[in-house]
Amino acid sequence: MRKRKGFTLLELMIVVVILGVLALIAVPSLLNAVEQSRQSAVLGNVSAASSSIASRLAIGQAVDAALVAELNATSDNPYGGANAFVFGAACGAGEVGIQVNAGTGAVTVDGCDGGANQLTQKVLLPPADSAINL
Repeated sequence: MRKRKGFTLLELMIVVVILGVLALIAVPSLLNAVEQSRQSAVLGNVSAASSSIASRLAIGQAVDAALVAELNATSDNPYGGANAFVFGAACGAGEVGIQVNAGTGAVTVDGCDGGANQLTQKVLLPPADSAINL
């Protein structure tokens, strides 16, 4: 009698079940990693905006829509929105909102995730005018 080569149907079904279980474990982890990377990109945009704003405040320049246009030219919204930065409004999905308090000159920079939930907020104060006494 000739010996058959190959796998039985039972062996193939066991392999398919094992692959299915592995997929059930791996897919949520991968989706979570994608969300975390998008949130990290928003936090990076908040940091970039804060740095640019702090530099402008230090040399006495205004924080205005022109700065936001410059920032939008170099950064993308990780959630696919039109802009990564908005001026004069709270942040939306994946956006960084930049608001200036006209009374104090303080600038609030906040970043939101894909559901427009705030991830972080930074408040930048203009430098106080102080004389150095020697």
